[in-house]
Amino acid sequence: MQLDIVIPAHNEEERIDRTLHAYRDACRGADVAFLVALDDCSDGTAAIVDAHARDDDRVRRIDYPKLGKGGVIAETFARSGADLVGFVDADCATPPRELLRLAEAASRTDGAIACRRHPAAMLPARRPFARQITSAGFAFGVRRLMAMPFRDTQCGAKVLRRDVVEALLPRLAARDLLFDVDLLAASRDGGFDVVEVPTIWVDQAGSRVSAMSDSRRMAASLVRLWMRRRMRGAPVGVRRPIDRREGVHARS
Repeated sequence: MQLDIVIPAHNEEERIDRTLHAYRDACRGADVAFLVALDDCSDGTAAIVDAHARDDDRVRRIDYPKLGKGGVIAETFARSGADLVGFVDADCATPPRELLRLAEAASRTDGAIACRRHPAAMLPARRPFARQITSAGFAFGVRRLMAMPFRDTQCGAKVLRRDVVEALLPRLAARDLLFDVDLLAASRDGGFDVVEVPTIWVDQAGSRVSAMSDSRRMAASLVRLWMRRRMRGAPVGVRRPIDRREGVHARS
């Protein structure tokens, strides 16, 4: 099965080189491609991605105007024709083998998301206390307001099957950091089976997420998303049988 890994990047010249090296080394087979979605980058990110593309034709650079993280992921998902389509943050907080574990799980159901709040998850580096508090509060708000069972909607590593992506994209409106919540809410409404997989997640220096200002924006966006979905109604699809397929493996 072909797996396309979308890597959204906005001015990631300090981190994208290490991430691409790590993912290329761990994912050796021709059945994995890396679609680096540049969100209006003004630094040296494009040149670094181009250098990797010259060495490895599985790496593709796709340039966008400023669309936001969710916007570039949605647009790149629409361009992908792979059997499985996933995304991962540019900072390599999710190790490559963990993303491949998600792909294995997604190949047996409709989709899989990494979960940092699962009892079996491993977080070697402790997150700053302020981020722990705001993250826990946001997760609680999502579960209560959106009535979703997921422990961790915001971990930046998710993989879905191509047919699921095609069904969900027309339903999505969020283009900011609420893209993940919108995606998971739409998958639930469509009757798709998305599983949480405990992950290894390594907090990275240089995060652009502000514990205070971004949490306030995300809370406001969450309320807007809830209101928009209430006004239009939640289209619940008919659950169809899962087509069990061969898993995705990294080749050494």
